[in-house]
Amino acid sequence: MNTATRFAGSAVAALFAFGVYAADAQGWGRGSGQGMGQGMGQGMGQGMGQGMRANDPDAPWRQRFAGIDENGDGFVSREEMRANAEGVFAAMDTDNDGRLTKEEYMGLRMGAQTGRNPARMQAMQDAKAARFAPMDLNGDGRVDLGEFVKAAEARFAAADRDHDGKVDAREFRGHAW
Repeated sequence: MNTATRFAGSAVAALFAFGVYAADAQGWGRGSGQGMGQGMGQGMGQGMGQGMRANDPDAPWRQRFAGIDENGDGFVSREEMRANAEGVFAAMDTDNDGRLTKEEYMGLRMGAQTGRNPARMQAMQDAKAARFAPMDLNGDGRVDLGEFVKAAEARFAAADRDHDGKVDAREFRGHAW
């Protein structure tokens, strides 16, 4: 097993572990639930407290959100988004040449992979594949870090519906990140 593969595996495991820890700390763990937890805003309603349980269909997005929200304040800032994009790029760039091939891009799946809905998982992979060509701004068949981060910045801007420079859980959930 090469170093990049071990790093990617460790990164995914760490992201998962951090996501579970951060989610529990923000009130998404077991219990009756009184909304999304501290700092997540008003109006999320009753019943969301089961968030991280295996039978919760929203758990993967919550894990992803918690992993990107490095400081645990309930928002993803531009800086957190950029740091996450750089980390994901590094995990995907298995040959460490500073550019992603489509195979590298498709080869690493970030976040929880519960496998409960194979049709949805395939649709998500198809949507991911469709994002590769638009990221390749110079048309060379590869995506460099600058192109990758630019695409992440565009997704961030689209998700930040209230234009406050940060993405909360509601905005994150409503947008394909």
